[in-house]
Amino acid sequence: MQRLVSCAADSRGSLHHNIRRREALSLLSFGGAAALWTPNTAALADTSGAEEFSVNLDQRVHEFTLANGLHFIVLERHQAPIVSFQTYADVGAYDEVDGQTGVAHLLEHLAFKGTERIGTRDYRQEAALLDALDEVFYSMRDAQLGGQTARVSQLDGQFRKLQDAAGQLSVPNAFGSNLQRAGAVGLNATTSHDATKYFTSLPANMLELWFALEAERFQAPVFRELYSEKRVVAEERRLRIDNAPMGKFQEEFAAAALANNYRRPIIGYAADVEALGRREVQSFFEAHYGPRNLTIAIVGDVRVAEVERLAAKYFGGWRSASSPVASPEAPAQAKPRESSFHLEQAAKAGPVVLQAYYRPNLKDRDAIVLDIISDLLSGSRTSRLVTQLVQTGRAFSTSAVSSYPAEKHPCTLMLYGIPAPGTTLEDMDRLLREGARNVADAGPSPNEMKRIKKAAKLTLINSIQSNASMASLLTTYHALTGSWRNVLVDMALVESLTPDDIRATAGRVFREDNCFTGYVLPAVRSFKLPVPDMLVS
Repeated sequence: MQRLVSCAADSRGSLHHNIRRREALSLLSFGGAAALWTPNTAALADTSGAEEFSVNLDQRVHEFTLANGLHFIVLERHQAPIVSFQTYADVGAYDEVDGQTGVAHLLEHLAFKGTERIGTRDYRQEAALLDALDEVFYSMRDAQLGGQTARVSQLDGQFRKLQDAAGQLSVPNAFGSNLQRAGAVGLNATTSHDATKYFTSLPANMLELWFALEAERFQAPVFRELYSEKRVVAEERRLRIDNAPMGKFQEEFAAAALANNYRRPIIGYAADVEALGRREVQSFFEAHYGPRNLTIAIVGDVRVAEVERLAAKYFGGWRSASSPVASPEAPAQAKPRESSFHLEQAAKAGPVVLQAYYRPNLKDRDAIVLDIISDLLSGSRTSRLVTQLVQTGRAFSTSAVSSYPAEKHPCTLMLYGIPAPGTTLEDMDRLLREGARNVADAGPSPNEMKRIKKAAKLTLINSIQSNASMASLLTTYHALTGSWRNVLVDMALVESLTPDDIRATAGRVFREDNCFTGYVLPAVRSFKLPVPDMLVS
C-alpha cells in the first residue's frame, strides 16, 4: 500500500522503506503488497495459508528482555543462510523540543560514523580535536547571535583548521564498510516523526559481527563528522523542501493544520539544524537511546539460544545514562483550536487540493477502519476516487493517505487531488468531499468487503517471503502497541468488520467541521504531474 509505505532516498544514497505500525494492515492492506514483496502467484488462488501462518507465527516467534530492558524478538527461518536485523528506537522528530528540530534525523546519520575504536586512526588525538572544535562552534554561534561579525570571521578560520585536522584522524564509512565487507545488503536507517529504525541483512555466519558492531555503536558512539553532516542535511532539505515543487507548501500546510508536534518537518527547520552542536545531539541521544527505548528483531537462519547468548554477551552490561524521556504532551487531538482551516499558496506544483481530516491515533479502533476507507477511496485502479475522478477525466490524480504525517499521536487522514483542465480547485475540493461522504452514506459494497479481506490474507502470506519486512513488522507492532501479537488481533478485527462499521467511522471523520483544506495555486505552467511526497523521512 504505497500511501503507507514511504520509499525515500537518504543522504547515503540508497532507498529505504519507512513502514509504519499499519504495515500489517497496509501489509494487511489492499494492493500495496507489491511495494514490499514479490507477489506469490500461487497464493492468489488460495488464501488458506493465512490462517495456518497466523497460528504458526504465535508458536514460532520468541521474545526475551535483558535486565536493562532491551527487548529482543526472534523468528527462526532456515530456508536460506540469511538473517535480517532491525533495531527500532522509539524516538522520532515528534520527541524533539522547539528550537532543536532535526536532531533526531541528524542523529540517525551520525549513528553510522563509528565509535571510539571504529572510524578513527588515533582516538585520543581525535577526541581532543573534537572537543576543541565544539568549543569554537559554540563561541561562533554566540558571536553570530550577538552580531559580532569580525569575531565570527576569526572563529570560522579556527573552526575550519580544527575540522580539517580532526578529519585527518577519521576513517570515513568505517562502520558501514565492516558490514559491507561481510556481505551486508540493505544497510540503512530511516527517521520518521514516530521512530528511528536501523536495519540490514547479513549472511547467517556473520551474526556475532552484527552483535558486536550494533552494541558498540549504541553504547560508545562518537558523533564525528557532525558539522560536515549538517551540510549534507542542509542540502537534503533544499532538495526535499526548499526547492521541491510541493515542499514549502507541505511544510506550511502541516504547520497551519496541526496543533501537535507533527506540525514540524522531520528534517528540521534550517535555522534549528544550523544551531545544533554536539551537546544537543549527545543530550538527545542520552535521553532517548537507552536500552529500554530499543527493540531488536532478528529474523532468519539463527537459533534462539545463540541469539540469547550473544545478546547477553554484547548488550547485557549496557546501562543507560538516563531513563527514557516521555514524548512531549500531545493535545487531545491534532486539530488547532483557532484556525481558518484553509490555506492557499502558489507553487510550481499547482494546481493541487489537499484535505486533512482530523482522526485519532493508531490505538483507537477507528485507525484500522480508516486504513480500509483509504483503500476504498484510492487503493487500486477500481477504487472510488480513481474511477469517479481520474477515469472520467476530471482529475489527473487522486489519492488518500490514511495517517498523515504519522500515527502514534492524533493525526489526519489526507485526501489530495490534481484537477484536470476544466476542473477548478473549488470543483476538485467539492468532488473529494463528495467521494468521502459517500463512504459514510453508502459504505462499501459486498464485493469491496470481500476484496479487502482477501487482500489482507494475501498480504500476510506474502509477508512470509521477506525476513526484512517481517523484522520491521515485529518491532513496529511491539513498540507502538505493546506486543507484536497485535498484528494477529488486527487481522481478526479486519475479518470481523462490517459495512456498518466503516460507515460509522467515515461519518465521524468526514465532517465539514473536521477538515482543513489547502489549495496549491498554479505559479508556473508546467506539463509535469507532481504527486506530493507526503511521507518523506
